[in-house]
Amino acid sequence: MDAVSLLQIGSAFLLNAGFAWLVGSWFARYWIGANGTRRDSFEPALRKLDLLASGLSAVGSATALLAATAVMGGVGLREACPMFWMMVSSTDYGHAGSIATLAMTILFCIRWMGSAGRSSDIAVALTLTTFAVTRASMGHAGEEGFWTIALAAEAVHFSAIGLWTGAVLVSAWFALSEMRIAAFEIGAADRYLDLMSQAAMVAVIGIVVTGTFSAWHRVGTSNHLFHTSYGMTLLVKVSLVLMAIALGGYNKFFGLPFASRSHAGVRLVRVALRIESILLLGALFAAAILTSQQPPAAI
Repeated sequence: MDAVSLLQIGSAFLLNAGFAWLVGSWFARYWIGANGTRRDSFEPALRKLDLLASGLSAVGSATALLAATAVMGGVGLREACPMFWMMVSSTDYGHAGSIATLAMTILFCIRWMGSAGRSSDIAVALTLTTFAVTRASMGHAGEEGFWTIALAAEAVHFSAIGLWTGAVLVSAWFALSEMRIAAFEIGAADRYLDLMSQAAMVAVIGIVVTGTFSAWHRVGTSNHLFHTSYGMTLLVKVSLVLMAIALGGYNKFFGLPFASRSHAGVRLVRVALRIESILLLGALFAAAILTSQQPPAAI
């Protein structure tokens, strides 16, 4: 794998992971507040993590444009640098990539200013929506045009996996930290975990429906699924998602009831969420690899 492919995959993973965290943190602010926790008790720490995530997504989006320039020109990264501005300013892909980068830059500025009111929440939600739709248009689904079912499915799929992955990441590594669990009263996390679980379930349904449509649309036949690198990568992604769904199901039916009765139950839920987060990050990485490959149905 050459430097261009590595940059293409790495930048796609960075922006996808950053987007997922930002979606999860947006919802988590309301879920944590539903437990009666004051927002100013967690907002400063969560805002710093949002700054990191939006910065990584902005960098990932910009470097993805450089990788795309090299791919379009059939040249290496060094030779692509002089061609970068022409690609950004004169192609639809470049325009979309610029909007996506700008969206994450704006979000970074919103979090940097530190506003935590309803207006900033609305601004962040609109920025994330713009990023999701624009990013979807830059993939294989956007090749058929902007107002298409394929693009709508891809935008919903991208947003849904961002919600699920983000909710799991924020819950596993922030909301259910050891310090917070120790401060909880028994059952204090019930409302948060219930809202998080409901959102994850809705996201999974969206992922399954839109993912099935997109896979059929791009792979075409079962032969392509098992005998092409695109198909095999897709199978790896689906396997990771299925394992994550199994863990989510365990938490839904066994972990959450146990968590309502003891701190040990909350810690067990956190362990399952952390494993689930690793599986979902693996799925995001597989998705990043898919962006660098041509779908069999398009060949």
